[in-house]
Amino acid sequence: MGYIDEQGIRRLVEEKIAGTDLFIGEIKVKPGNIIYVFMDGDNGITVDNCIAISRHIESHLDRDREDFELHVSSFGIGQPLKLHRQYQNAIGRQLSIVATDGTTYTGNLLQVQENKIVIEKKGAKKKDPFEEMELLFSDIKTAKINVVF
Repeated sequence: MGYIDEQGIRRLVEEKIAGTDLFIGEIKVKPGNIIYVFMDGDNGITVDNCIAISRHIESHLDRDREDFELHVSSFGIGQPLKLHRQYQNAIGRQLSIVATDGTTYTGNLLQVQENKIVIEKKGAKKKDPFEEMELLFSDIKTAKINVVF
């Protein structure tokens, strides 16, 4: 194993984003030192933010010591929400949720609490009214934001 690892990359990113509303969505270091850093922010993230983070990481790694491939990007559409903070940012948006038991739900995210979320989902039939439903984080396998046009 080389000197490039997830904890080291995390420290570099946290150093760069300290004092901002940006946060780490996920960091992956794959074989061959292929580094993926997925970022988000309470007010979104810009390309310039990603470039600055990328440059900061690169300036602290030595290609003569170990080669690497670095990808810094926003937490993309279609990627599952992983952090409580991401759920907070998604309030008011439509989510597709797969529960740990395999049940799927689609609904607008109304609230995020410490251990659960509240969504507003349609009833079983078209004529049925919307209903609020609580889901514990421990019962959510994946949750993704739906892009609605």
